[in-house]
Amino acid sequence: MRTATVVLLLGVLAVICTVAMTGCPRQEDRTGQITPSTGPEETPTATGETGQAEVGEAGAFQWTETPQLADIPEGQVTGMINGQAFTANTVRLKQSDEETVLEISDATLESPTDMIIDDTGLDLRFTATAGQPFTLVLAMGDEKDFDKEHAYYHYPLPDEGGPMSVNTSWASALEISEWTLQADPNNADIMGNAKGKVAVCINDDAKSWVAGTFDCVYYK
Repeated sequence: MRTATVVLLLGVLAVICTVAMTGCPRQEDRTGQITPSTGPEETPTATGETGQAEVGEAGAFQWTETPQLADIPEGQVTGMINGQAFTANTVRLKQSDEETVLEISDATLESPTDMIIDDTGLDLRFTATAGQPFTLVLAMGDEKDFDKEHAYYHYPLPDEGGPMSVNTSWASALEISEWTLQADPNNADIMGNAKGKVAVCINDDAKSWVAGTFDCVYYK
């Protein structure tokens, strides 16, 4: 009897020692699987592993064969032309005979109707009724009438080689939401003002594009 009591006491002491050395068992989650101990929970960031903003970030625009008005970011027209970052310092709407041209250029002008030379830019030509709101949304694969609408970009060649223009398939999303007709007493070439937004994608090797909003002169 005394021997059994000693064995029982030794067993209890062994259990107590084991608990003291290993601690309490880990808790199980609701699935019954053991949840391992982890460090502080990481908070997802807005950037990817490279530190660059990920696709779909608010305000971003990407080259596409089907640009839409809803995809155009607010603010200055920017983009990529011929593989180089582009910022439009000049946007203006020109009336040339029966055609209207939205001129988008990196040139900085003293007067909004000054001649532009040696610039990098993009022209979107179309046929519209002056003074009326206008929309031109065309996908890359849509049929286009060259006499009525066309888009291309140009850039200067080194060593005064003249401008190089790139004409290939293109897509656009243009909205002129406000188009007023009013002469400027200080500039005979200005016929009014235009406000709107635009995105143009060119199907060149560099996948060139521009996108943004504008508030510009309408001139001849």
